[in-house]
Parts: sequence; C-alpha cells; structure tokens
Amino acid sequence: MSKLPYHIAGKLHLTGKSRFVADEAPLANQLYAAFCFSPVAHARLLSLDISEASAYPGVFKVVTAKDLPRENQIGHVIKDEPLFPGEVIMFYGQPLAMVLAEDYSIAAHAASLVKVEYEELKPILEIEEADAMEEWYIPERRIERNSSPIPEGLFELSGKSSSAGQEHFYMETQRARAIPLEDKQILVQTATQSTMEAQVVISHLLGIPAHNIIVEVPRLGGAFGGKERAATIWACMAALGAYLSRRPVEVKLEREDDMRSTGKRHPFSSEWKVLYDSTGRIYSYDITLLSNGGAYADLSVAILERALFHAENTYHIPQICIRGRSCRTNLPPNTAYRGFGAPQGIFVIENIMENLAQKLELDPFEIRLRNAYRVGDITPYEQSLPQVPLPHIFDRIRELADYQAMIAEVEQFNSAHPYRKQGLGLVPVKFGISFTTALLNQGSALIWIYSDGSISVTTGGIEMGQELSTKVAIVVARILGQNPELIHVESANTQRVGNASPTAASTGSDINGNAARIASEKLRHQLSQAFIEHHKDNLGIDIAEEKLVFAESRISCGEYSLSFAELVNIAYQLRYPLAAYGYYKTPDLHFDRDLGKGKPFHYYVWGAALSRIELDLLSGDHRLLDTYIVHENGSSLHPEIDRGQVIGAFIQSMGWATMEELPCDAKGRYLAVNPSTYKIPGIRDVPETFVVELLPSGSEEASVMGSKATGEPPFIYGLSVFFALQNAIRSVKPGAELSFPATPEACLRALD
Repeated sequence: MSKLPYHIAGKLHLTGKSRFVADEAPLANQLYAAFCFSPVAHARLLSLDISEASAYPGVFKVVTAKDLPRENQIGHVIKDEPLFPGEVIMFYGQPLAMVLAEDYSIAAHAASLVKVEYEELKPILEIEEADAMEEWYIPERRIERNSSPIPEGLFELSGKSSSAGQEHFYMETQRARAIPLEDKQILVQTATQSTMEAQVVISHLLGIPAHNIIVEVPRLGGAFGGKERAATIWACMAALGAYLSRRPVEVKLEREDDMRSTGKRHPFSSEWKVLYDSTGRIYSYDITLLSNGGAYADLSVAILERALFHAENTYHIPQICIRGRSCRTNLPPNTAYRGFGAPQGIFVIENIMENLAQKLELDPFEIRLRNAYRVGDITPYEQSLPQVPLPHIFDRIRELADYQAMIAEVEQFNSAHPYRKQGLGLVPVKFGISFTTALLNQGSALIWIYSDGSISVTTGGIEMGQELSTKVAIVVARILGQNPELIHVESANTQRVGNASPTAASTGSDINGNAARIASEKLRHQLSQAFIEHHKDNLGIDIAEEKLVFAESRISCGEYSLSFAELVNIAYQLRYPLAAYGYYKTPDLHFDRDLGKGKPFHYYVWGAALSRIELDLLSGDHRLLDTYIVHENGSSLHPEIDRGQVIGAFIQSMGWATMEELPCDAKGRYLAVNPSTYKIPGIRDVPETFVVELLPSGSEEASVMGSKATGEPPFIYGLSVFFALQNAIRSVKPGAELSFPATPEACLRALD
C-alpha cells in the first residue's frame, strides 16, 4: 500500500483547484442577492418602502416577509427566529429585505434604496441587564451533587469571572447558491455544517417535502461552529429566492456584512464561591454561569449545557452546585464556536485555581493535583471516570519543559528586569466527547466499489479543513486493504446520505468514521465470500474467511492471492453486492435534564498546557516564549492531522484570550467588522519554543479504531497564555485581576 498523503486534498488546496460553494462560473439567468440590514438593534418595524429599490434597473424582485409562502420561522430547536423580522427588529444588521438582481453591484445599490421606518426601542446588550429582566430562553438549568459532609473550619473565596466573545473569522464567508430543478426540486449548495438542518428548515419555510430539497456541501473554507446553525438563514434566503424567481440565486456575504450580522462565541459572566482548607483542597463550589445569547435562541441552550458539564474541569469537588441561565439580548444570535461553552466554564475554575495557588503560595501543578479526579470518581452529573491520566500528563509536561529550571529562570529574569516580567501559566483539560443532545449521536455512510477497484465513500460529515475526509479514507483503506489513493470521499449530499447530524462537537471522525467502518466491514465480508467461492469452484479448496488477509491492495490466504481489482471483478461476475450502507449510533448515552444526572459523554479527552510569556510593564505588550502541550488522543488515525488540530486550536484560543476584542457601542453595533479592526493571531504570535506531544492511550472508551477526538479539546490550552500574563502581573502586584481578553490595555489596567 502506498503511503497515505498527509492531506487528502492538499494538492488541490495548494494549486487553487479546491471547489467551494459559489466558486463556479455563474449559471444561466443567475440572480444575485444583497440585503437591506437593520440600522438599529431594537425597534418596532413600522414600514418598509421598497418601491424605489424595486424600480431600479436590473432588479428582479425585492423580497420581504410578505413574500413568504408559509410561516415566517426558521428556528430549529426553539421556534423563536423569523427569516425577516415581522413587527420587532431584534439586532443591528438583521436582514429586513433581500434584493434579487442581475448583478451583485446592482443588488447592493438597490438594497441601500429600501426605506425603513421604525420606532427605536432601548436595546439590552449586557448579560446582567438581561438576567435582571429575566430575559431567558428557558428557565435556569442546574447540576448539583453533595457526595460527602463538609468539614468545619474551611476558608471562603468568592468572586466574579467574565470571558468575552470571539469572531469565527473563517476564510470563506457565509454563502449559498440555490438552483431550481424540475418538478419543484431545489438544489441548495450551501456552506453549512448541517445538511439536515438546512434541508428541514427550508422544507418547512417553503412548504416543500424534504426530498425535494437537495442540500450539497462540497467543502467549507473554515467554520469553527459558525456555520452549524448560523448558516441556515443564508441557505433559506437563497432557496426562497430560487423558489420565487425559478432562477438560480447566489448569496455571498461581504466580509463586513458577515462580521456585522452573524453571531459570535458567547460572552459569559459568572459569580462563584468556593470553600477550601489550608492545603488548597476545595470542598464546595457554587457557581452561576450567565451567557449572552443574543436576539434568538440559536444553540445557546446547548452551549450553556456544555458549560455546565465542564464547570469543574479536572477536579473532584465533593459539594457542587452549578447553575446556568442563557440570556436574550439585542445582539446578533450568538452561536456555536469551537469548544461550545466548555472554554467559558473551564476558565472560571482555572482562574479560581490560580487565585488559590497564589493565596496559599502553592505550585500551580500541586494545587491542581490535590484536587484532581482519581480513577473511579464520578462527575457532578454522575458519570464515572474509568481513566484519569492527569498525573502522568503533568509528569510528562514538567519533564518536557524542564519545569524546575524554568521556574528558576523566571525568578532570575524578574529579579534582574524592573520593567519586564516573565510569567508561567498552566491549564489542564478534561473534555467530554459526544453531542449532549443524545439523538444527534448517529451517522450513516454509503460506499461503492467500482469494477476497477476504486472506491467512492459518502458520509454525512462535512469537510471543513479538519481533514475528516482523510480520516474516513484511512478507516476504509485499513479494513479493505486498498490503496487510499483509490478512495474518493464525496461531498456531503442529502440524496446520498440523509438525516445527517451536524459535523460538530468533535464527533465528525467518531460518528462518520464508525459508519464507514461498518459499511467497509460488510463489503469485506462480501469480497471474502467471493474469494472463497472462486477458489472452491476453480481449485476445489476450502478457505476460512477468518484466514483472509486484506493488505497492500491484495487479498491473500497463504499461497493463494488476488489483487483487489481482480477480486472486485470476480465478485461482480459472481453477483456479490459491491455497495454497502453503514449506520452507527454512539452507545450507552443518556441524561435526565430535570435531575441533572446521566452519562452524556462516550469518553473524555485529557491534556495540559504550560506557557511562559514576557510582559513589557510599560507598554502592556508581551512575547510568548514557550508553550508545552501534552495531549492524550487514544490511537491516532493520523498523528500529523491531530498535531495540526492541537496547534491550530491553541493559537485560536490564545487569540481569544489575549487579543481578539469585539467592541460594541451603545446602539448594539459591532465596531470591529473587518481585518483592519479585528486582530487575530499571526505567525509572529506563535511561541518561540512550541512543543506538542501526542500521548497515546489504550482507552477502552475511545472511538473508531481506538482514536479520540481532536478538534475542540485543545482549544482550552490557549488559556495558559492568559494565566501566564496574570502571573507576570501578580509578580509586581499580588492579587491583581486581569480582565478578559488580556490585551495590552487590559494588562496596563491591571498594573495601574
């Protein structure tokens, strides 16, 4: 078997030949969409005058809520989101009307001619204000445990921790192209992480059976959660335009429109209290997590739930009460983002650990180990932990970093430099893998073997740069013993694989890889039967199926051997099926939301990161000197892909924690809406020393072929940079609180 390429689509990306939504040449009679966006965050919509826009040369139609064939509703989980607002505008940048024209520039200019009459209302922008007004999507959620009596004489520490939002900044903006076909069918090529949601919502919106809505996704140019739910509205816009015009319609947002009108990572504000003893052991933890969900529910409830599930991170706390409320405000609907609420929940408890370490003058490793889970412990929601590799992970990271020498270097540097200080930051992680909505933990795969031995694989998974396609191809190649270069992983398409769960929650390889594994095993059995029948009929020998070896594009049993292509041709002649369907559901998942107890996760991913920074006390600027990461990921399907995921997640998280700001004015307008005003990490922000070690483990709980998820868990590691900055600041100002994100201005404020 030839060596698997590091990146199944690498050559296409490198040569610019990768196909993305709306990259092709315009179709005949294609219309282009542009939007009239709301100029205010909260208002009663009195009227829309579209007469001038409609009369502009080249305009085909101006579409408003009045043109909808059915109910004006695209909410999927909670039915609270209209396609176009009816009586009340809920956020700045909300689409009020869609202009369809022969050219995009015409559509954009005509959209500016729509006259909006409104009565402005006071917007709610802050979490605390929304919470005080009980603007919640659902009532408070709670997880509690009281596993043992609390000793007397404990100390109390309380406070408030806040984390900010984050722009997804995917390279490919939101886009869709809808093409009307015969007999009321519509093909929707859209940049979504969820073909099923797009299909279901469009079907409901237009009153067309789902089988007449064909959703196809060739690949995404990045997503990070921003195209799971937030892409649905743009797919609906394109489909509605095609439905009304019977012509192809393209929606492709400009960068500023995308950043202005789409939701971000949820800002969180959390009040907490811990009771601890003189050794730093925490006995009680009480926390209330509040999230800013924006105008509509979107995925806010599920995101809050994952924050609750991760609020204790890697620590066993006997008495714990975790409350959560997701609040409605007049911002664009905040949505899924890598980590899905877990980073916000973990940030709070890790900030507490840092505070206790400083207060008790304990090493950051030591205080975390004193509170760490042990094998057999149970979480606050009563899921057992059969594997807790944290002590080994800590030992390994200390060895990699030469930790004791690093501490001495930091102390020596800080003593010698009055205006520059170094600091160390540590963050461990325990990240649960599965959709917390159990029904989503299922997936399908369809595989065809063609007469020349080449293979076509379709799953419900979306390729968005995480190389799900490569991992699926690896699974199929291992089982069938075929050259992976002869395996083609197709685009996601609802006609080939329907009812697909979103590619999200780091479950893409687990669910789709397992479905492909099951289909491949069926095909292997059929090919084995063909091999056995062929040799019995032609040579008169009996061969046991379990003795067959599929490897190096050959099928062998001792001296008897056929090439894969030869056997496929024989199987075809003997009329064995050369196609198979595989279905997989993650086993043994359950959770009672009323009781706050169950087993929501199939397994956990563990790891830790240690970072060292150097802070300029006069400017607030810093250099990231060293980062060491040890990441436990089972038996990796492709170590280089997983290493890339760890590195990318760390850099993205470091950006969230130290530089990415979303200033918003009193009118609810985001002010950083392009690359010149929104700062993301660049190559110069990468640590000068960057060591990533993937830690294999033989966990019985791991998923396809012993592998574990890699997409979201390493996002937590970037918080180590925040705590390193806080550590440097506290070396000159003990007890100082650093606000989030730790920009140079925030560092100077903490030093003031």
